Amino acid sequence: MFDKDGGFRTNRSGKVVIQIEALFFPHCRVNGQVFVKLVDTPCKGWDVLNAWINSWGIPNSWPMGRPTSLSRDTCPAEKWKSQGGWYAHAHVPENDHVDPGSWPSFVSQPHEPTPVGPRFEPFPGTSFFRTGHRSPVIAGMHTRLVAEDCDRYTSDTGIDVWGPGDVRSYAAWQQKLGLEGSAADGVPGRFSWDRLGVPEV
Repeated sequence: MFDKDGGFRTNRSGKVVIQIEALFFPHCRVNGQVFVKLVDTPCKGWDVLNAWINSWGIPNSWPMGRPTSLSRDTCPAEKWKSQGGWYAHAHVPENDHVDPGSWPSFVSQPHEPTPVGPRFEPFPGTSFFRTGHRSPVIAGMHTRLVAEDCDRYTSDTGIDVWGPGDVRSYAAWQQKLGLEGSAADGVPGRFSWDRLGVPEV
């Protein structure tokens, strides 16, 4: 192929060249079942083959379109030389083949799990912070306030219960954020709460 003067072998040149032959004939019969097209067969092992070819960095794309019939669609020489991917025999320049007629869809490759970042407690509303209210969210807030050097607590007991120490410590946090007056009264608001980043419980 591509043996014209000044040309090159189309199945020999490229960063990676892999040639696959599918042994199939239209309307073949296997164990009494007739398969009209290659895609009608079980295509056993296609997932493994597809993954192996991916490992060579070959993109899952058909620059000339995935073949769906026994027809000729010659690839322009410049595209052949510049676009990597999958080409049917029917696409190869300087030949007259029409195979393979069809080819299975690419197998979806498993994606790497998306890293899950830290999750934080959403602002529960000002009414949540009432004297004597017990919650693990308050304990988480207590820990964060201590970590932010806003510890104005007089005791380490009952850290999950809202009380005067929480008001003083939270006010210190609000002041650290630059808030003043009624905006630094020790009662959490959405702005200061979101910036405190209390881990989800």
